[in-house]
Amino acid sequence: MNKKINYLLFFLLATFWSGSFVAIKAVVLHVPPFFGAALRVSLALVFIILIFGFLKKKLAVPFSLRWRIWLMGLFSQGLPFFFLFYGEQYISSGLAGILNGTVPIFTLIFSLASPKTRNFSFLKCIGLFTGLLGICIIFWPLLSFNASYSALKGTVSLLLMAISYSIGNLLNQRMLSGQTQLDFYANIYHQHWASLVFLTLIFLIFKQWPSSTLLLHTPILWIASIYMGLFSTALAWIIYYYLIREWDAVRASAVMYVVPIMAILWDFIFFHHHPQWTEGLGVIAILIGILIIQWPKKSLKFFKFSKKTAIR
Repeated sequence: MNKKINYLLFFLLATFWSGSFVAIKAVVLHVPPFFGAALRVSLALVFIILIFGFLKKKLAVPFSLRWRIWLMGLFSQGLPFFFLFYGEQYISSGLAGILNGTVPIFTLIFSLASPKTRNFSFLKCIGLFTGLLGICIIFWPLLSFNASYSALKGTVSLLLMAISYSIGNLLNQRMLSGQTQLDFYANIYHQHWASLVFLTLIFLIFKQWPSSTLLLHTPILWIASIYMGLFSTALAWIIYYYLIREWDAVRASAVMYVVPIMAILWDFIFFHHHPQWTEGLGVIAILIGILIIQWPKKSLKFFKFSKKTAIR
C-alpha cells in the first residue's frame, strides 16, 4: 500500500510542478511578471507557515547560518522566479517546462568547479553533450533573421533560470550534507523569506504595481497564484523531500523526466499551443542526456560484469 501511495505522490508532484508553467503564463498575461513572482512566493510562505505550524516544526536557525540560507534562497527561488516569470511573457509555457528540464545538465557543469561536488565520468560526458545538443536544437530556429527577438529573449531568460536553479541545488547540497545538521523545514522557511524580500524589492524598483481594479476583477490571477503557492510550491517541496526519504535522491529526481512532457500537455490543453518539431526533438535529446547523467553506477558495473562473463 505504501508503494502505491509513493507512486501517487510522484505523479502529483509531476502534475503540480508542470502545471505551474501554465499558471505562470496565466498570471503574466494580466499583471507585471515581478509582481506575479512576489505574489506566488508570498502566498507560498503563508501556506508554509500554516502547514509547518500545524506540524509543530521548529523553524529557528543560528544567526551565523542565516546569511548562507538566504543566499541559497536567492539562487533556489528568488533569481529563478525572476527569470521564469519574465521569460514566460515571450514564450509558451510548454517551452518553459522543457527548458526547466535542463537544470540537471547545468548542475553537472557547475559541480565540476568544486572537488567536493565533482563527480564526472565518460558516461556523464556523453549525457552532458547530448543535453547541450538538445538546447542547441531548441535555439537553432531562434537564431535566424526571421525569428522573433522577444522569443529569443524569453528563451535566454529561462536558461538563466535553469542556471540559477543549478547553483541553488549545489549550495543546498553542500549545506545539507555538511556538519551543520540544518533542518529541512527551517531551511525552506527562511529561503522563502529571502526570495520574497528579493522579489518585492525588484517589483518596487521597477514600480510594477497593478491597479486595484485589475486585482479585484481578475479571478484567474488569484486562482493561478493560489495554485502555485499551495500546490506548486508548499506541498510540492514537502512531497519531494518525502520521496527522497522514502526512495532516494536519484529516484525522486526522476520527476524531471515527466515534468517537461506534462508541461507540453497542459500548454496544449489550456492554450492550444502546438510545439514546434525542434522543441519536440530538443526535449527528447535533453531527457536522454539527463537519463545518461543520472544513470546509476551499479547498473553500469553490472553491465560491464555481464559483458565480461559473456566474452568468457
